[in-house]
Amino acid sequence: MGNDLSKLSPKGVIHAIRTRSQRKTQTPPQSIKAQSVTSNLASSPAPTPNPASTPLPPVSVARPSAIDGAVLNDEDAVYWHPSQDESSDREYHKVETSDYFLPSDMQEQSRLDLQHHMLVMLFKDLIICTPVKQILTKKSTKVLDVGCAMGTWLDAVYRIYLNPEYHGVDIADELNQWDKMSLAKCVFGNVLEGLPYEDNTFNFVHQRLLFTGVPKAKWPAVVAELARVTKHGGWIQMLEYDMVTYRQGPSSKMLGETFAAMLDKRGMDIRAGTNLVGYMNEVATSSGGSVRLTNITQKTVSCPLGWGGKVGELFLQDSEKAVMTMKTFLPKIMGLSNEAYDDLVGEFKSECVRNQSFGNFTCVYAQVIKN
Repeated sequence: MGNDLSKLSPKGVIHAIRTRSQRKTQTPPQSIKAQSVTSNLASSPAPTPNPASTPLPPVSVARPSAIDGAVLNDEDAVYWHPSQDESSDREYHKVETSDYFLPSDMQEQSRLDLQHHMLVMLFKDLIICTPVKQILTKKSTKVLDVGCAMGTWLDAVYRIYLNPEYHGVDIADELNQWDKMSLAKCVFGNVLEGLPYEDNTFNFVHQRLLFTGVPKAKWPAVVAELARVTKHGGWIQMLEYDMVTYRQGPSSKMLGETFAAMLDKRGMDIRAGTNLVGYMNEVATSSGGSVRLTNITQKTVSCPLGWGGKVGELFLQDSEKAVMTMKTFLPKIMGLSNEAYDDLVGEFKSECVRNQSFGNFTCVYAQVIKN
């Protein structure tokens, strides 16, 4: 089942996958042969993604809609919250007011570690905010990671810059209490409700990939909160992803756009990466002019999904682990059995390699100026 889906609509794909799933339950299990995927990558070197000055894809690729291929059969499941899950063997945060729905356990930390390495390879650096590198050599420097989990980013920075004092904050209190190489002081906190730090505490504040937990209406306040705890002349660095995949097949379109539509209905920003600069520009307005962000610099990089070398392999692994993590509610949203959902994820992986799919990550950094 691969090329037979390539000309079907999203509803047609759903029907085909359901039908195949039903047939499986009626026939004895059979051994499955590995399916070979032909691609021009076999005869020529895979192109590597180049940094782009804007988050737009190459001009030869049409800009797709983020949600027109979505299948939402169960609207109640769209608003699933970890507190509703009593049967799963996964662990989640315990913040009732948070919309974040991904786990906070060692299995999820393993995915985040993989994702970390993918991002460092993609941007070719751990510290994308180049002006802050000199600051990181000083013992007086204080660094904060917002959404730190077990501190993978903090420990990675510490391996290069030994002098700063490191701090982290996360709603997953079980994870951020683990010992860290960086000896980071990690505490419980929710950026949406205010960080547990005084004004002007840090020289460098880092935050990345919170687009699944920050409502679109609250992004300006989140940026302002990062700026509040940053010292005059200090820097903030934010990295986010646009929930748009380019060169999709029918299965990847349906899976990705259903997830995007779910986020959209929950009030999240499915183009958070693209909108970061705009959110930063709102800080001066929201602060009444007492705080502003200057030297705003944006770097957007297209990441291959399942092709283009190691970084593409890692991105596909990360994506697969993420969608399988959401098996608690995404199959229900789409009206699929768990077995049919597994088939859909398998098709998604094959299509990404076959079509040379990619997505855009955007990092924006800026200097904080306070009057």
